[in-house]
Amino acid sequence: MLLPRDIEVVAVQLPGREWRIQESPLADMRLLAQDALRSIGPYLDKPFAFLGISMGGTLIFELARLLRAEGKPQPVCLMPLAIGAPHLPEIKLFHDLPDAELLNEIQSFGVLTAEVSSHPEWLEILLPILRADCAAHETYQYQAEPPFEFPIWVYAGFGDELVTRERLDAWAQHTTGTCRVHMLPGGHLFMDAMPDMLLQSMARRLYESLR
Repeated sequence: MLLPRDIEVVAVQLPGREWRIQESPLADMRLLAQDALRSIGPYLDKPFAFLGISMGGTLIFELARLLRAEGKPQPVCLMPLAIGAPHLPEIKLFHDLPDAELLNEIQSFGVLTAEVSSHPEWLEILLPILRADCAAHETYQYQAEPPFEFPIWVYAGFGDELVTRERLDAWAQHTTGTCRVHMLPGGHLFMDAMPDMLLQSMARRLYESLR
């Protein structure tokens, strides 16, 4: 167990995945945030933080804004991984690419293995989900609002060619509290390279945020 016993991990399952496989994936970031809000309701009675990887980093940002707008409890911190600040649009877009080109791009930064890509029946399920995720992130229209007051702890890989350091540092615009960028070995999926180092750092930041 790489996290302390008093840190509980709760995963939000989005439409189109696992037990929600019969639902159509959502290609709109604000609709995704509204969907996630319905899932986390039972967990807002204790201190909580939001963690999101890649597109999920923008999702947790919108989710925290949605909580604030509805007068609900706020997270003690945000932890966006492998994603630039939400007010900076992506330069390289994937969601409108033909299937073959989209697969090549996604494979190039390690999201799909060669084994998965060699099974047409798996790709038939995965491609609409991946395309919807790309569309939700790439068509997201940022709207200016006051910054949060809680910390934002940003994590990324040194070798991630999709996210520049400038875009990572720009998360500081969205909080009046602490914002720190943590660079770790690896590429876009750096979290798979040294999970023990990542989780130990996250645990320290969670405790710091609680204080």
